[in-house]
Amino acid sequence: MTWVPPSPVVADGVSITGTGAGSGVVLDEVLLRALRAVQQAVCISDVSLPDEPVVWVNDAFTLTTGYLAAEAVGRNCRFLQDGLSERGHDTTRPAARIRALLRERRSGTVVIPNRRRDGSVFLNELSLSPLTEPDGSVRYYVAVQRDVTARVEAQNARDNAHAEARALADELQRHLVPHRLPEVPWLDVAVRYQPATRPDGTRGEVSGDFYDLRTLPDGEVVAVIGDVSGRGPRAAAATAALRWAVRGAAGATSEPAALLSLVSDAVQDALDERFATVAALRLRRAATEATVALAGHPQLLLLPADGEPRFVGTPGTLLGPFPEVELHDAVVDLPPGSSLLLYTDGVTEAADASHRLLGEDGLLAAVAGLTSRRSDDVADAVLAAVARHVGEGPTDDLTLMVVSRRPG
Repeated sequence: MTWVPPSPVVADGVSITGTGAGSGVVLDEVLLRALRAVQQAVCISDVSLPDEPVVWVNDAFTLTTGYLAAEAVGRNCRFLQDGLSERGHDTTRPAARIRALLRERRSGTVVIPNRRRDGSVFLNELSLSPLTEPDGSVRYYVAVQRDVTARVEAQNARDNAHAEARALADELQRHLVPHRLPEVPWLDVAVRYQPATRPDGTRGEVSGDFYDLRTLPDGEVVAVIGDVSGRGPRAAAATAALRWAVRGAAGATSEPAALLSLVSDAVQDALDERFATVAALRLRRAATEATVALAGHPQLLLLPADGEPRFVGTPGTLLGPFPEVELHDAVVDLPPGSSLLLYTDGVTEAADASHRLLGEDGLLAAVAGLTSRRSDDVADAVLAAVARHVGEGPTDDLTLMVVSRRPG
């Protein structure tokens, strides 16, 4: 660079006076060669003149826009937006942003639709920078332009794909659980169902959890809760197959272990490389007992009308990996005023910021001081304990069902 006192420099026939941070550096031949050589389009406008005209452009400007220097110099850059608003392109908001930057003499980047000389439209990422004079005033603005049409279109395509995937996930999620459970006069049932947290913090990630409650012709009630490994559409498909297999098996038997054995045979292929855990519960109005079977699923939590909560159920083989499963029925006393909590591992495996799990002890603590056995009270106490434990962190899919035998 040539260190000389500030003086006018002629660039392609345009007189440009400028200094660098008061150092006396002028826009000399080397700098002009550099501006001509860069691959990005560059134009310089004189904002001290009426209508802030372009006073210089490089060759890349012509390659990008199709306009020769002689056609651009002397015009305000907005000529590149002529007619675009009438064609449905939004130029109003980005143009207002550009005017604000110029008015406030600030630098910034704006993406705005531009029209090439041949009439084609491209998205121009315009990086604006003021050239500050020694006295603090601004006479020239440098605009570096980049065609970002492909990048923006790719991002829009990704956004649309994500939106479609989210809509599909929401639709799948709605079909994985019953719209409503049947009313059973002698039972009080509450369900809490929370899909996993999405990466953006919202809930709705396709869950592998499912639940159902069926009343059989003889008055028996079968309740099930399950969890298929993984997330996403494939997990949802396996979950749907499992849920409908349970419904089909319930028509053949109400014995929980036998029911889950039939389900294992039916969904072996549908689960593919996945596995599932399921808990099945049978209740009869005339009996104060309930029968439980577990296929790799967490034990149920019994909240007796009188006495301390405790875990019940005999562990059995999870579904999917094994052609033969070993399942056991366990009989549990459930007199009026007692409750059973069925839940997926999203409850006990809820983790805090230190990756410490809530665990079975945390679940027991959540209901330890609870005097009510109403299903909604139990469900809300468990959810509150999970929320306190997790804090602001993400959560896995989580489902719980509380089945209470009404007093009297």
